[in-house]
Formats: sequence, structure tokens, C-alpha cells
Amino acid sequence: MKKLNEDWVVVILGFLVIILAIIGIQSPVPSYSWSNSSELVSKVFTPGNISNILLQFVFVLVVALLGALLTGRPLKHFIYVFPVVYIISIAAMILAGNKGVKELNLEAVIFSLSLGLLIGNIFKLPKWFREALSTELYVKIGLVILGTTVIFSDVLKAGSFGLLQALVVVLSVWYFAYWICRKLNIDKEMTMMVSSAVSICGVSAAIATAGAI
Repeated sequence: MKKLNEDWVVVILGFLVIILAIIGIQSPVPSYSWSNSSELVSKVFTPGNISNILLQFVFVLVVALLGALLTGRPLKHFIYVFPVVYIISIAAMILAGNKGVKELNLEAVIFSLSLGLLIGNIFKLPKWFREALSTELYVKIGLVILGTTVIFSDVLKAGSFGLLQALVVVLSVWYFAYWICRKLNIDKEMTMMVSSAVSICGVSAAIATAGAI
């Protein structure tokens, strides 16, 4: 199969997921909320919820496989690495689902990053393991899907003034953050990443920008 540009793959897969959702084919949403050990067992580790987690795994795996095929990435290592990363993601979601953790406003991305750093520094991961997945691809697909949550009626309510205001805020914050970073002699790549993160949508924008760079 001819290798496609990653940005085109993002568009194709993002809209594929959106179309599937419109026609009623959606990934189940597991529950990760719990406040104590008994609720962890009775709400998260129930057969029904575990079944939803596995079904979600299959759904995401199919999308990821298509992404690997379209971008020309080897599938041999991908098949081994993807389940491991998915399990780490589930662990992060469970940790973030705790009531006390939610009250501290700690999100799953913090635990994902922490677990990744912990594993990466304790174990010597082979190069093929690190290169098997294109995390930027999945973040970009997520951004496309995230865009569908912006209801068109809300855009109409904001009107031209609201859209203009949003544009001015994003641009002014981006350029101000860029100026501050350059004044602090931060390298250009980090500057672009920080500017995009603080002006647009945080972690997702930072990762997408880093991937584009």
C-alpha cells in the first residue's frame, strides 16, 4: 500500500470515526469512576465494564491498524506494543477516576505521563518499541474528533463578534507566549510547543505541535 502523508491519514481516520458514530457504530464508554476499593470492584472491575474496555480496545486497535497501514509503518512491532500502551492508558484512567484524585483536578494525562516516565527510566526499552507507535497520529485524530463537540448552534450564538474575539485571543496569547519564550532564550521548538499549548487547548495542542515540528 502506498504511504500517505500523516496529516491526510488523520483527516481520513478522524472523519471515518465521525461517520461511524453518525450511523450508530460507536465505541462503548467504560466507567472509571470510584471512591473506595469496594466501588473499584463493583463499578470498574465488573464483567460488563471489562467487556466495554475490551470492545473499546478492539475499536481503537482497528483505527490504529488502519493508521499504521496508511502511514506505511511495520505491523510486526505494532502488534506487540499497542496492547501494552493501551493497558498503561487504562491504568491511568482508573487512577484518574478516583474521587479524591478528581477533587485535586488531576487528569489521566498526568498519570499517563508519570507511568510512561517511570517505565521508560526503570526498564531499558528497545528502540523498536519506542518507534512502533506514532502517538502524534492519535492525538491529531483526537483533535479532529474533539472539533465535532463544538456544536454548530453554539457557534451561531457566538456570532461574528464572538468568533472574532476568539481569534484575537488565540493569536494574541500565542504571539505573547512566543515573545516571552524567545526572551527567555528557550529553543524554537519548545517555544512553538508552549505557545500552542497555552493559546489553544493545552496538552493536545502541545503534542500535535511537537509532532508537526
